[in-house]
Amino acid sequence: MSTAYTPTRQRILTIAERRYRDTGPSALSIRQIAQEVGVTPMAIYRHFRDKDAIIEALVGAGFQKWEKQFAAAPEAQAPLDRIRAGLLSYVEFALEERRLFELMYLVPRRAAASPPTRSAAFASMIGAAREAAESGVITGDPAETILLAWSTTHGLVALHFSGRFGFNDGLFRRVAARTIDSLLRLLSSPNDDDSKYADAHAV
Repeated sequence: MSTAYTPTRQRILTIAERRYRDTGPSALSIRQIAQEVGVTPMAIYRHFRDKDAIIEALVGAGFQKWEKQFAAAPEAQAPLDRIRAGLLSYVEFALEERRLFELMYLVPRRAAASPPTRSAAFASMIGAAREAAESGVITGDPAETILLAWSTTHGLVALHFSGRFGFNDGLFRRVAARTIDSLLRLLSSPNDDDSKYADAHAV
């Protein structure tokens, strides 16, 4: 089985991603993908051991897109502003790449990825939380702080995808921004000027 990004392997992934976006997991049939690629099902197995391997490759591509979107977010000076920007970037990624996001985070997989806090994006937010902790802006373990913030944001996304905000993306964006601001205010030291952070960003 080859893992090199040959034209055939990339075409398999491109078609698999389109089929998944259009129909969902049921569309990831080796036979149907092979037919659309123009190869035999056995040819697919030269690149992927099974359907789960195709799914994991799609998940990997999704994480690359998320990291790229996070890196493109405007850089902020204050650590809490950087955390806020990262969480809002996560919200936007979920809205723009809903199918891929669901596959990455909401669809059970046998080979689930390592904890998200190991990604470059989350490592950056942990660094911002560490900087905030060192300056007395927040208290607590930086990694646990980001895990709490991410879990809250992720929970909001899951609620939105289940229709709890009427499938209204605009309303959800406002709710998510307010909730993130409220959370950052709660995490802020009451004796630090940055504790006024949420009021300044209220939506």
